[in-house]
Amino acid sequence: MAKSKKGAVELIALKCTECNRRNYTTKKNRRNMQGKLELMKYCKFDRKHTLHKETKVK
Repeated sequence: MAKSKKGAVELIALKCTECNRRNYTTKKNRRNMQGKLELMKYCKFDRKHTLHKETKVK
């Protein structure tokens, strides 16, 4: 059986700062990036590029 171990890579969600919806999920290496991830991504609800911040995946 496969072992589940906690590694350096974790799954995160990107939340839009304008509509407050979680539009994207991605992976992040905790060893290389200690801070919160912030990216300009396209929000299909606002129909424009907005700032998306890192949140936890539920």
